[in-house]
Amino acid sequence: MWNDPIVEELHKHGQEMAAKFDYDVHALCNYYRERQKQENKPVVSLPPRLLKDLQPITQRRLNK
Repeated sequence: MWNDPIVEELHKHGQEMAAKFDYDVHALCNYYRERQKQENKPVVSLPPRLLKDLQPITQRRLNK
């Protein structure tokens, strides 16, 4: 299997961050929310799309 050093580095960082917060997803999310506030950059929130409004992938490709 082919190994990508960049992907390996990302996985390593993810494991380190998870271990830092004792694998607590809520604590990790809170950490990133606080970091996001400190960045003072706008956050884009897109409205949810209803599944009934989505076209199947094959139709989307044909419509382009």
